[in-house]
Amino acid sequence: MKYKFKRIIALIIGWALLRQFVKFCLVGFTNLLIDFLVYWLLTRWLGLFYIGAAVLSFTVAVTWSFFVNRRWTFRHSAGNVRRQYIKFFLANLAGLVLNLTIFYALVDWGGWHDLGAKLVVAVIVAFFNFSLNRFWTFRRT
Repeated sequence: MKYKFKRIIALIIGWALLRQFVKFCLVGFTNLLIDFLVYWLLTRWLGLFYIGAAVLSFTVAVTWSFFVNRRWTFRHSAGNVRRQYIKFFLANLAGLVLNLTIFYALVDWGGWHDLGAKLVVAVIVAFFNFSLNRFWTFRRT
């Protein structure tokens, strides 16, 4: 009986984590659209260098993502919003460093098209960002 109860709890926790990850990915998809749109506008319309445009588009997208993830994905309404935003931004900044490193390698060394490389990198970094934000930024105390 004890084993069955523990197994049910593990399944519920696993389902909750999976559900949270799916929500994070949905927000991430909207985040990706915002990031791509801002990036495209900055590079194609304003002629900015792709790394600078990636940093600016990242900042806009992360700010959007913070508020939606805080409210909907992690359902975290308590705590200091400024402190959480800083943690969220730092977590995503770490993701950006990883993102830009892989992005640069694919575009400059691998000869990939920048938009294709950006998409591949976004998928890789999503797992990293979810883990860091779930267990650090929005950790329940």
